[in-house]
Amino acid sequence: MKKIIILLAFLNFLISTAQNKGIVYYGYRTTAEGAPYSLDFNSYMIFSKDQSYYVTAKDSLEKAETKKEEKIIVNDDTKTMGINSGLPTSSSGSETVYNIPKKTMWSSYIDGKKVHVKEIVPKINWKLINETKKIGNFTCKKASTFFRGRNYTAWYNPEIAVPFGPWKFQGLPGLILEVSDDKKMYKWYFKSIEYPTNSKETVKYISLPKKMNFITFEEFQVFQKETRDKQDAKQKMAQKKFSGVYFNEPKISDLFIEF
Repeated sequence: MKKIIILLAFLNFLISTAQNKGIVYYGYRTTAEGAPYSLDFNSYMIFSKDQSYYVTAKDSLEKAETKKEEKIIVNDDTKTMGINSGLPTSSSGSETVYNIPKKTMWSSYIDGKKVHVKEIVPKINWKLINETKKIGNFTCKKASTFFRGRNYTAWYNPEIAVPFGPWKFQGLPGLILEVSDDKKMYKWYFKSIEYPTNSKETVKYISLPKKMNFITFEEFQVFQKETRDKQDAKQKMAQKKFSGVYFNEPKISDLFIEF
């Protein structure tokens, strides 16, 4: 009898865990201002009632031919031309973990090298807007905010009452299915969802390679600025080699999503 009770308790635990866990698949599109093409990644987020794990730009999420594809693209609107050399992905991708009880967010980025960042969950001041639209089978509500230097519009689904979203977006009274900025440089868009899910994928933490540590968000900002300064220096050196050719220095906001 005791064994049966223990077994039933374990089964109830498995059922409740599955009901609390979901996985949502997104597309993530990024376009440098004035660029003739976009980079379009697959991504997903798995979540429980108190934690989420989001990942994109990961090798296993993309087709091999897409990652290696190289082609010249012309934008007829801006009359600009560029070379799309394929998607810049890695084995682990760019990850973001949000843990509600710990009030902490962990992130990893590929920016010349792998960088790992730990920060207090950023406060996002959302403005709820009385407007709806259909995304998939869900009627979503609208919200807007100014976050990390950009104006964003989000669409969230109050039917799934968890405060999670792609990348670092969080804090709305429902799962965020779509986000985009007003300059159309970044967009996360909904593809599909499993909720509840029986996926064996866990709502995990970011694993660190040996001899690597998390840096603070403030240290990460310094790293980004130093990276930008190095890029500027290379452009100025190249400019000296070509008479009459000038390179426009990009705004730091064009280079990093965090600014």
